[in-house]
Amino acid sequence: MCTGSVMNEKPLTIAVIMLHGGCDMRCRFCITDAGLDCMTRTDYGKALERIREQGFQDVVLGGGEPFLWPEGVDYAARTARKMGFLVQVGTNGVHMPDKDIHHDSIDRYVLPIDASSAEGHNAVRVFTDTRIWDHYAVIMKRLRQCREWGRSVTVSTVVSRANLPDIIGIGDFLADYVASGGRLHAWHLYRFIPRGRGGSRAARALSITGNEFDRAVHVSRCQNYPYIIYKRPDMRHSASVDFFWYQNARLCVGSEVWHEARDNSLARMPE
Repeated sequence: MCTGSVMNEKPLTIAVIMLHGGCDMRCRFCITDAGLDCMTRTDYGKALERIREQGFQDVVLGGGEPFLWPEGVDYAARTARKMGFLVQVGTNGVHMPDKDIHHDSIDRYVLPIDASSAEGHNAVRVFTDTRIWDHYAVIMKRLRQCREWGRSVTVSTVVSRANLPDIIGIGDFLADYVASGGRLHAWHLYRFIPRGRGGSRAARALSITGNEFDRAVHVSRCQNYPYIIYKRPDMRHSASVDFFWYQNARLCVGSEVWHEARDNSLARMPE
């Protein structure tokens, strides 16, 4: 039995704030729904107060693409930092600055890698502007920059039919990144979920079974990579992460909204 690279998290320590639903990409597995409100600064402040009251320690700014939030990701990060949160930004990397101007407001970037090759990654990470196609090159650039800045990053991968044979290839790439001086906080493996504006359309092409996902995570952990691997079978029912967003002018909390709608075929599993 392989137990390497496993981290057990405390219950509900990470709050993901979905600032808005806008994004300049249309990833084939996107789980975000189009009906999200775009938060105002007042909305955002209320969300942070609720998150603090519930005892969360970390905030992940997400969306949509957080760098496209009209109020500014720097404002969001600084406000959360002042309240004592560790601040991460989950971004597609396109609008990240080329200089480390957020060093005193953003603690960590969360970047996606969904294949060990440009061809595989770009097949599922698609720009709305068809003239721009090489998202893989964007991510490689951002990883190099974070390494130069001495910045810690988290990498996320959606495990699907498209990349199931390539999971170890991605893991090996990340190990090489660490060996070259990159600071990798963790690798998060998410099971593809056929929901949202992307996932619902790609269900037939990208869905995998629970056993296939389990096997991919197990084999990855058996490689004894020099970083932590998190297993994320269904983020809607995570033991450690909750989601906050506005819809129809109301603050929504994922653990409350999704509790009654739990899908037995994607039942919660230990992380």
